[in-house]
Amino acid sequence: MLISPEPPLAMTTLRDAAIALIATMPALSAFVPVPDDLTFVDRPPHPVPGVAHLLADCGATDAGTETFVQSVRQAAPFADWQQTYTEAQVGADFLARYGWIELWGPQGHFFSATARAYVAFWGAGLDYDWHWHEAEELYLVVSGGALFRAKDMPDAALSAGDTRLHLSNQPHAMQTGKNPILTLVLWRGPGLDGVPHMPDPAA
Repeated sequence: MLISPEPPLAMTTLRDAAIALIATMPALSAFVPVPDDLTFVDRPPHPVPGVAHLLADCGATDAGTETFVQSVRQAAPFADWQQTYTEAQVGADFLARYGWIELWGPQGHFFSATARAYVAFWGAGLDYDWHWHEAEELYLVVSGGALFRAKDMPDAALSAGDTRLHLSNQPHAMQTGKNPILTLVLWRGPGLDGVPHMPDPAA
């Protein structure tokens, strides 16, 4: 008989902290419900250089996000960190201070076919250039802050506790200033298993 692997305690704690945080924020729970099909997937840790920067300084939290941020920091060494872009697209410094975890979703630590949740980090002084994707997206800033930009929307300087909605295929960008930013990002709708698109700098 096959026995399902047990999730590392830190990843279970992070999942539960995300669920609890979503439950306290109507904007998140209304955007997409927490999936009822979450199934643990045994993904080995995959570090990226940005993890060290996150652990050193992930920016200021607020009372509503502090517990979640601590759960991210505890889970970071056990997570399957990813980077969407190439050095040609974003530069070596960007890749050295950026990374994301798919907490739940089609390729997540916890499988779901109905929604996607990411934890994503960018260090201070980074320019996340214009990109887009089919799935609708809701950012929650959990620590630090950044300037968010999107086509047909005013720029917005966001900090811990603030949210930002991006529509399907709506180009958007982000710039961190003197502070890093840590976010919880939710995806819904068509394109759930897709990836962001960024113009080829050589084109």
